[in-house]
Amino acid sequence: MIAVRDHLNRFGDATIAIVTFADPHRLAGYRAHLQIPFSILSDIDRAMYTLLGAGRGTARQIWSLATLRTYARLIRGGKRLHRPTEDINQLGADVVIGRNGRIRYLALPATPDSRPPISDLIEALD
Repeated sequence: MIAVRDHLNRFGDATIAIVTFADPHRLAGYRAHLQIPFSILSDIDRAMYTLLGAGRGTARQIWSLATLRTYARLIRGGKRLHRPTEDINQLGADVVIGRNGRIRYLALPATPDSRPPISDLIEALD
């Protein structure tokens, strides 16, 4: 979502939304923290995650070498890490839904840090 935010102008008139399983009361803080201008929706029961096939990661997937490197880079850069407030084992999905309501692109990353290139998402737009 940060990469999408940073390349927002490349998405033209597409409607962008994030779906999370976070408590709806936390969404405004989440949006402000990430500095994203698009909508955030809450899927507490994870119905959409299930529908898309976004499973739960193993400890090895969640704490992959790339994920650990990301955290190390953040710490070196002066960021303070906080205890997770959400389920860290839930893997995500990157989806582009066409104007006709059909899925045009679906990526189910095997680790939290393996997201598709922005160019793939843009290419899948109507």
